[in-house]
Parts: sequence; C-alpha cells; structure tokens
Amino acid sequence: MKILKKLLEKYPWIKYLAGLVPFILACIGYSQSGEMNAFQVIYAAIAIYFVNPVSDYETPIILFAKIAAVVVTAGIILSFVKYAFYKIEHFFSRFSKDATVVYTDNELGRALGSTLKHGYVVDGLSKPERVKNHILMLSDDAESIRFVSQNAKALSNKNVYMMMNSLDSSLLGAGNLINTQMHFFNVNDLMARDFWKKNNLYDHRDENYKIAIVGSGDIAFAIFKYGYLNNIYSLKHSFEYHIWGMEGSRADFLKNLSTENNDKIIVHENPWDMDMDALIDMDRLINTEKEDQIDFIQKVLYVNPLAEIYCYSDEKISYTDIYGSDKIMVFGDMENILTEDNVKSEKLYRQGKLFNYDYALRYSNRTAPSDYEKEMEDEWKKLDGFKKSSSIARADHYWIEKRLKNDGVMDEDSEDAWRIEHIRWSRFHLVNHWSFAEKRDNSRRKHNLLIPYENLPLSEKEKDGIYDSTIKAEIDRLDREN
Repeated sequence: MKILKKLLEKYPWIKYLAGLVPFILACIGYSQSGEMNAFQVIYAAIAIYFVNPVSDYETPIILFAKIAAVVVTAGIILSFVKYAFYKIEHFFSRFSKDATVVYTDNELGRALGSTLKHGYVVDGLSKPERVKNHILMLSDDAESIRFVSQNAKALSNKNVYMMMNSLDSSLLGAGNLINTQMHFFNVNDLMARDFWKKNNLYDHRDENYKIAIVGSGDIAFAIFKYGYLNNIYSLKHSFEYHIWGMEGSRADFLKNLSTENNDKIIVHENPWDMDMDALIDMDRLINTEKEDQIDFIQKVLYVNPLAEIYCYSDEKISYTDIYGSDKIMVFGDMENILTEDNVKSEKLYRQGKLFNYDYALRYSNRTAPSDYEKEMEDEWKKLDGFKKSSSIARADHYWIEKRLKNDGVMDEDSEDAWRIEHIRWSRFHLVNHWSFAEKRDNSRRKHNLLIPYENLPLSEKEKDGIYDSTIKAEIDRLDREN
C-alpha cells in the first residue's frame, strides 16, 4: 500500500489511466459481438459507468468491465462528496480569528496540518486562501519565496510562516520580506531550541560541565548552535563543547569560533569510538546520528555509566526499559516539536518585536507612547532577516535573565547581567559569521562592538539592558505566560 501511495503521489496520472480500463475492456468485449458498429460500441462502453447497460450481450470481459466501472463511478462520487465536504469545512474554518492554512507537498506539513485548531491543509500551491495565517511548508525554499512574491498583494498584512530547509533566513534583506508579517522557521532549529529549553543547564550554571555532540549533519550543528547561544547562565561556568563528526568548512569554522567567556569548543578529528578516553569525562552525550545507536549507548555505558545520554530519533522509541536507566533519553519527536504553537511562536516573536522597538526608542531618546503597537510594527518591518533573527534570539534567552533575578542570583540591571547579555549578543553575531573591525560595515558583516565587555564605553554597556519601562513591563508579562 505504501508503494502504491508513493507511486500515485509521483505519477497522479496513473489513477486517471486506471479509470479508463473498464471503458477499454468494454469496447473490446462489445466489438466481439459483431452486432454493433463503432459508434454503438463506444456508446455501450460509456453507458456501463452509469450502471445503465444498453446491450444484453455479456462476456466475462464485459462483466469485469461493468464491475470495474461501478468501482470507478463510486470512487468519483465519493471524491466529489469528499471535495464538497472539505470545501464546506474550509469555508466555516475561515470565520475563526486564528484560521490557518498549511500549503505543503510533504508529510511534515500534512502532520502539522492535522493538529491545527482552526484550519486545513492545501496540497501544493494554489492562489492564497482567504485566511489570516499562512504556513508554507514546501520541500523547495525557492517555491515558497516565489509564492509570497507573486501574491504580495493578497498576502498583505497577513501572517506568513515560511519553513526554510536550506536557505538561511538571516541573509534575506528587508526588501525580500514584502509587506507581510513574515516569520521563518527551520525544523532543526525548532528541535534544538526545544531540546535546550527542556534540558537546560541552569542547575549547572557555576560548573565545569562537559558536553559531547556526535554527528556530521544539520541536526548536530543546530544542537551545538542553540546550546552555544542560550547556555549562558553566569560568569563562572566553563562549559566545554566536544564535537565529533564535523568535517570540512564547518569543522574549521567551529575550531575558530570564540565563546567570549570561559567556555571551550573542541572539535575532534577522530571518530567518537576512537576517543573513548575523552568520552569517560563527558557529563552529557548527545548523539544526533540515527544509525548504530545501540552500539553508541553500550560503548558509552561501559566507560561512563553515570553520564546523561540523549539520542536523536524521529520515531517513538525508548531505551529506558532496555537499560533500566532514566539517564538515557530520546529527543526529536516531531509530534511534540512541530506544532502550531511552536511554528507560530507568537509570544517569542512579539517579545522580539518589543526588544527591537526598545532599541529604537533608546536611539531616538524617546519613551513609548500608550498606542505604540503600530509604531512597533513599522520598526519591525524595516528590519532585514538578520536583525529580526537577532531580536528573536534576545527574546529566546530572556527567560534565563528572569530566572536569575527571581532566584536572587543577580539583578537585571546589574553589571553582571549586562556582561551576560553582551556575551550572548556577541555569540549571535559570531555564529552568523560576523567579525570585529574598527569601523562597522553591515554589508561585510563587520562590527566595531565585537570586543570584550570591559572595553565598551558606558553608553554601549547600558544598551545591554532594557530601556523603556512600558516595553519592559510587556516583555515581562509575556515571559510570565511562557
């Protein structure tokens, strides 16, 4: 059945050809009677689709054709009823304020569409549906961008959530984003952000903690990237990221990537199973490769039975019962990660907009008016993909600042808090291939403030805090809801 389904998806014309089989067989059967001319044969063959034979002549071939024709006719009727039902359902779905449509050509998109509270799935691309929220989950990023560009007017002031598979949304200019509420998401990024939020290192914030990441692909890089960006909890910790499997330009990039604090990044050239002496010292091991996971788990348990082991899998599996350990965990379940709430991330995006607006108010030496919403949105629309991503990354780390304050570790407006924010800001630029230069040049990804916190002038240090009290109150309100 799976093979047939895949064939029909790849070659949809097969089902239309199959529908002609009863007609062809009936033509052959009736022509053998010798009593009909060509026109009468064709007419009789068509009539069997309407369960209304015009001839009593019957042979095994004609009988089979009649039965097959009934099946084809019933299928057409059921398809029509199903189409009508979907159209009616879609019509009423549009009345919901959060009505959402998913345009997709893959199983990930269909799976997400099945979880929508008020919405539906459209296979492939058509003209934009008349709803507020549009989620584009196509296999080809260029197709998604082309769809938005060609339908700019219809999508004006609509929310568009675009899945990026290979294109880096931070490279898109403001002109590429059209006059829409554009949001970009990458499945691996969603997974990595979810992983570190659920398995954060807050309780290890003052430790020398060693993390092993095994894998050569995008998943391994995403896990490293979001750990690098968000695992900044204090000025005391010394987290070590040991990476096995990275090669080529990615490995070279990570070897030269600065952490801006006591953390370290070590890229190992040997395969992980040839560095068992190093694995002995790891506190957490994250395997992003699906192959030979049992072999990985067992070899680690032999030398490091107390370590936390995380294995990536897009299927529902568990190693806890097999090994009797609650320290062997699986991550990557798309049902929990690829949800409508995670894709839309409305609170996170709103916090990002608020942080950006706070910067704008600081630079213009103003305070937020009571009706700042439109002004905030206008400031957001001016941004290119990188600056939007930067503000969202700031929002993504903010829960840690609040947790440190609530636990009495440090005040939000303290120098230590500003230092942590400067480290986070610097890391975001560095991991996105920015570097230091005496003169700032955005087009070349050069920034004059990629320097140690101690070397910043006071005016720049203060920018690591939140400037406007009204905006801060709204950011904090959203953080309490998370």
